[in-house]
Amino acid sequence: MKPHTRIAGAIAAAYLLVASLYSVVTPIFEASDELWHYPMVRYLAQNGLQLPPQDPANPGPWRQQGTQPPLYYMAAAVLTAGIDTSDMDVVRRINPHADIGVVKADRNANMIVHQAALEAFPWQGTVLAVHIIRFFSVLLGLGTVIVSYQLGRELFPDDPRIALGTMALTAFLPMFLFISGSVNNDNLSNFLGNLLTLQVIRLLKSPQPTLHQYALLGISAGCGLLAKLSLGFFIPIIGLALLLLSLQQKDWRPLLVGGLIAGSLTIAIAGWWYLRNWQLYGDPSGLAMFLQMVGRRAIPANAAQLWAERDSFLWAYWGFFGGVNVALPGWAYTVFNIIGAAGLISAAVYSIKTYMWDQIVRHNAARTNNRISMNAPLLISLVWPLLTFISYLRWTAETPASQGRLVFVALSSITLWMAVGLVWILRGRWRVIPLVGAAGFHLAIAILAPFMVIAPMYQPPTFAPLAAFEAATPIFREPEGRGQIALLSGSILEAERLQPGDDVSLDLQFGLIEPVSRNWSLFVHLVTPDGVIVWQRDIYPGGGTIALSDLREPVQWDNPVSVNIPLNAYSPMTLRVDVGWYDLQSGERLQTSEGLEVATVGTFELEAPSDSEGLNLPNPVRLNFENQIELVGYSLSHLSPQAGETIELTLYWRALRPLSVDFKIFANILDRTTLSKYASSDGMPDSWNRPTTTWQTGEIITDVHQLVVDPNAPPGIYETEIGWYREADDGSFPRLRLVTADGGMANDYANLTRVRILPAGGT
Repeated sequence: MKPHTRIAGAIAAAYLLVASLYSVVTPIFEASDELWHYPMVRYLAQNGLQLPPQDPANPGPWRQQGTQPPLYYMAAAVLTAGIDTSDMDVVRRINPHADIGVVKADRNANMIVHQAALEAFPWQGTVLAVHIIRFFSVLLGLGTVIVSYQLGRELFPDDPRIALGTMALTAFLPMFLFISGSVNNDNLSNFLGNLLTLQVIRLLKSPQPTLHQYALLGISAGCGLLAKLSLGFFIPIIGLALLLLSLQQKDWRPLLVGGLIAGSLTIAIAGWWYLRNWQLYGDPSGLAMFLQMVGRRAIPANAAQLWAERDSFLWAYWGFFGGVNVALPGWAYTVFNIIGAAGLISAAVYSIKTYMWDQIVRHNAARTNNRISMNAPLLISLVWPLLTFISYLRWTAETPASQGRLVFVALSSITLWMAVGLVWILRGRWRVIPLVGAAGFHLAIAILAPFMVIAPMYQPPTFAPLAAFEAATPIFREPEGRGQIALLSGSILEAERLQPGDDVSLDLQFGLIEPVSRNWSLFVHLVTPDGVIVWQRDIYPGGGTIALSDLREPVQWDNPVSVNIPLNAYSPMTLRVDVGWYDLQSGERLQTSEGLEVATVGTFELEAPSDSEGLNLPNPVRLNFENQIELVGYSLSHLSPQAGETIELTLYWRALRPLSVDFKIFANILDRTTLSKYASSDGMPDSWNRPTTTWQTGEIITDVHQLVVDPNAPPGIYETEIGWYREADDGSFPRLRLVTADGGMANDYANLTRVRILPAGGT
């Protein structure tokens, strides 16, 4: 056996070991979308592989996954059909407050509230089914790893280091390992997308393609179209490859015969699925229904917004775990980015020098044509990642899904060129060092992440026997039973200099005096002196890991909580921190023995943000509307108006450049959930006296709005919303969008402080 073959075997074995580790260490339903992928598998297993029709009004526990091509789900259903999974709803107990897609200082990353006894080995029921499917995914990932090695051998047969490097960079990529150890249909599409690349490249290198090759290509393409819609973008590449093959051989049979065989098999395997979608939804792809289920962005992302999301894309390429809310340390992403940039930039320089300069400029036209034909396989390995990335951009412009793992269908090609670049950086005996170093770093992070990053995120707090407590301790009591929860202690950490945008960190300790009958949610409110809840945090206790009804004995635990202060919060101001408990389903709150619904932990001073420009404006902020107009401060005459009362909102604007359009400003007090407006103002700035075309760059414009609160406005906490728009020639009213700190463009409105509407004549 050749040395490089033995090394390839070792890499494959190491992949199997580490991927299996991820599949076991990651708690079930805590991998990307596994919470919805598995119910789809279970439905097929229980219904003879019959597919559920989708209804946005009744999405089912599989949600949008019911509109995905079904091959992965069907294979997984066959593997687990004999298992009794009637306990799924017991095991899959959803955390209603999970911060999916957001990294929080107080954790709350878990998508379900786990029960250690149900998930312990030996596995049974739903837990067993999930782990069987996860190992099936691990094997599919192994297929991708092997394809990566074979791709390197095909394209660079004289340099086994590139094949081994491609294999290692694929096998030890933490995010690839994480997805490979989960229930996710990406595992099948990743394998097939990279396999198709290998098959097409082998086809192009064949002196005389066989019918067998055409048939295998058609089978893979058909399975690919039944695995993921994104693989449909590979069909043009197959057509391009067959055309190049015909041109190279000066024979139209590869295009005609190969196209007929591969195309017929693709349609025979996958056609029924697209016909079904057409009949059910009037859309062969089912994509419109998928978007209805998953939800679109409120505003499609433009180029600036997509560029601003580059960090989340890269994180989710290298390793962003859980529900896209469990991150590696920042330095790890920095090193990964350096490795990736160095490899790909070096590969680009290598390609330009080798395939454009050396082989085109220095050769005559006849030999150039021949070289281009010879380099067609390399072209495919470049075109497929590029096409995948373009389709990703198109997709993520519509949906909030800036995840780098979505390009793993072309992962083998990406890591191939990264390996080429890393090998090419140095010369002589040092040539292999960058590649070995990069692969070693991948492997080290891949091994450490399950133990140092993933597992700690889901650990419940340490419970201790309930100690004696003081008589004045606030005790929350269940209304219908004996359940009692005590706030044993509470303090605000580092509260000396808090400003908008900071986190309020609380050190809380709770004690269960008597078991409770319901899973009460903990709330923390930041409250102004006149009762306006500036912001709040709703969470299950223990960083989201505790369902209170599971606790059957008196215990106590430490419960840190972090609440972020909005950037636009009104300041300076004294804020009170209140905590309490409520039932998410009914809204009912627990009360203390004194009949109170909250216990006050303390107060802190919210300072105004630093005014580096010395503008001396109230409540300084920086809200940039499309690099044209900036809000630099604001004030409100009252934060707690009564219904029917008028409050004065003063906005301080600055033109960032000369304006050629007379924009109009709107200001509303509204309920964000229903979009009901209870006060509004609309028109040109300063009561129509200062059209924006008259503004000078840098000039501060004082803009006063009288907001009359609807006399019938129900009492409650509401948002203060502002924004700009223009009247277009087509009758539409396009708004200016906010520019975020990272240069992206987000909403077309901004929330200022919350206000509290009181009853007319009330308090």
